[in-house]
Amino acid sequence: MGLRRLIWLLIDLIFPVATPFTEQEAKREQELAEQEKQECETKAAALPDDTTVVTAYLSQCTALLSAEDERRRSVEGRLTSILGLSSIAGTIVFGGILAQASGTLGWQKAFLRDAMAVGALYLALQICSAILAAIRGLGRRGYSSVAASNILPVPKATSLDHLRTQVANYAKLLVDHRLQNNEKVSHMATAHRAMTNFFVALVIVACLGSYFAFTASPTNNLIQTLKTNHELNDLLRGPQGPKGDPGPPGPRREVTVKQLPPKPAK
Repeated sequence: MGLRRLIWLLIDLIFPVATPFTEQEAKREQELAEQEKQECETKAAALPDDTTVVTAYLSQCTALLSAEDERRRSVEGRLTSILGLSSIAGTIVFGGILAQASGTLGWQKAFLRDAMAVGALYLALQICSAILAAIRGLGRRGYSSVAASNILPVPKATSLDHLRTQVANYAKLLVDHRLQNNEKVSHMATAHRAMTNFFVALVIVACLGSYFAFTASPTNNLIQTLKTNHELNDLLRGPQGPKGDPGPPGPRREVTVKQLPPKPAK
């Protein structure tokens, strides 16, 4: 179990996904759900022969079922908001950070460029993980519901027996809805983990991008390269031809110095 937990911790850091149940855990979860449903049915049949008491239990079951339905809507609302937030985050990644990683010069700037490219890839993975978890959480599920035959009483059955049957049915629905909603919550936790990773990585990449922006040379990289690379200058200049004959000497220019008159003595 320790190694399995360590592996899933590493997965949560790279590409978070919902931890699946093992075969034994899934079987145990199903057995517990069936056991709880059987217990609800047994306890409903053992309710006292008092219509007021049984009606009160039925009201509690319907209230709990409504609360579970409200929980489902709340989780789906959060998953929907994660989808919108992921689209905004994707715009930040592909529109801003990658544009700063181009046009570097020197090994230090190249290292910054590569680091920002890896960071952008990591950010994209977290966005994909959050979107995938939100889609899975919003996926269609087989929720059990109350059928018309459960609402109408069975022929020749007393009203008290019908109330007991409804209590048992609503209690079993509550167990089923809770299992379905718990799976949605697991996907919501996965999306939250991915967005947490995204936030931390975004801060790191933003710091690297800011450092690159502050330390980048304001001059043109091509001009700077031509000034410093003499081999490239010689290659662009091409081979030099033979030295030509010297031309005729130019006219001599005589310079006359104008003599200033002496200053009078004081």
